[in-house]
Formats: sequence, C-alpha cells, structure tokens
Amino acid sequence: MLMQLLTSLLPSLTIQNTKVHLAQHNGVEHPMDVYLVGDFDDWQSWQTRRNFECEYLIGLVELPGTKKWLLAGVYDSLKVNESKGIKENRDFVYDYRRVPEFVDLEGRLILDYTKPRGNYLWLETCLKSMVVSSMLEKPMTVGRFPGFKEVDISHRELRLIVKQGLESWQTALSSVAGVYLISDRTEGEHQLYVGSATGTGGLWDRWVNYSNSGHGGNTRIRDLHTKRGNDFAENFRFSILEIADKHTGKDEMMQKEIHWKRRLLTRDSGLNGN
Repeated sequence: MLMQLLTSLLPSLTIQNTKVHLAQHNGVEHPMDVYLVGDFDDWQSWQTRRNFECEYLIGLVELPGTKKWLLAGVYDSLKVNESKGIKENRDFVYDYRRVPEFVDLEGRLILDYTKPRGNYLWLETCLKSMVVSSMLEKPMTVGRFPGFKEVDISHRELRLIVKQGLESWQTALSSVAGVYLISDRTEGEHQLYVGSATGTGGLWDRWVNYSNSGHGGNTRIRDLHTKRGNDFAENFRFSILEIADKHTGKDEMMQKEIHWKRRLLTRDSGLNGN
C-alpha cells in the first residue's frame, strides 16, 4: 500500500533510487521539536557523511516514545557540498528540493516501522515492514494547551506557539499571573531559572518576550547568549510552578518567586542573579 501511494504521486520514484532518513534525537535536540517550528529541512541538510547519495529522499521524523514516523517531506535534486569548520561534526551540507507532489501528505502521513540500527536506509530495505498507520486530518503542530501543571515545552515549541498565536495557549497563559521555571538542559550545564509574571497580559506576555529574545532581559541568561551565540536557548524548557490571579500584587508575587528560588537553589547554583 505504501509503495502504491508513493508511485501514484511520483511514478519515477522506485525502491532502488530512493533512500529513507529516519530522523531521531541526535544527543542534542529532537527532530520533532525542529520540525514543529519549520526548521527540519535545514536541520536535515547538515550531515556527518554523504548519507543522501540517491535520486529521492524520504524524510521521516520519529514520534517520541513510539515506533511511528511522521512524513516531513520527499526531496530530490540532492547536491552535496563540503562545509568543514562551519558546523561542529557536520562536514557536509545538502542542497535539495522538496517534491511538490507530496505536499498534501507532509505532516499528516504516519508510518509504523521498527527501526534497525541504521538511520539511512534504502527504501528497498525497509519497505516490507513499513506500513501506513494513519493520516492526520491536518498537518501536525503543537497540541492544545494541556493544563498548567502539564506544561513542559521547548524554546522552539514556545516560538511556534507565539508565532501561530495558538488560541488555547494564549487564552490560558494570558488569564493568570504565575511563577515559571526555565530549565537549561545543555549537556554539562544543567541550570534553572525562576521568574514571575504579573499584569494584564499574565504569563503570556512574559513568555512572548522569551520567545522573541530567548533571555527575557535576565542578566545571567543574557550571559549565556554572549557565551554560546545565537543558539543559546535551544535546550531551554519552560514550565509553570504556580499560578495566581492576575490582580495579585507585585509584592505578593515576588514573595512567591523568592520562595521557589530558595527551594530550587537557583540563586546559589542557577541562573537567578537576585
């Protein structure tokens, strides 16, 4: 069924001329986070080897915690360039074109497949055990607001939520004041930051600021920008410690913020400078 679907859209695609990229967590970031904010094509183009020596490439993104894969796109016109020194451990960068015949399936087609060790396979190798699982009604995006206690999003997801003005998130976050937590998951530098938000825009306005700048004006986080460069916030995650009525006074909210700073030691060994 899968091959029939592929060839019905592009008859020149065959099992011999097509490779599959099974994109998984690379130790730094998960491709699903990258995909959701629209950066997957650029992310995939950087490779450690000449992995895409083929006529067509099918890009699949792992749905975390499952054996299911989301179609990111089908690509052709693949051309590799050496780029040593531009990106660490990425010696080759590919130019390619997203094949327009598959645009209606992108972000919607989900496949079942138990992956072997390799991430770059010829379609001929994996086709027999790769099956269509489902077809989403709309392309996948960040889900609806999950409730204040369940919020745990990456900086990329936050950018997407703000960029798209996702209604359920904006409505919920702008309805409350609160104390929030930023967790820096950078390998070897795990640090926490506690902040609070008050005023008419609530948590939403404060997080929009983080979406745009990454640091929200905070001194120690801005220092990370200076130290790491523009990707300094790529391993940040945002969650909510406590919510309050938007009419809660600034002094009361500050006491709540101080309480969490003490509990989490974010002044002594974290990113809070006061």
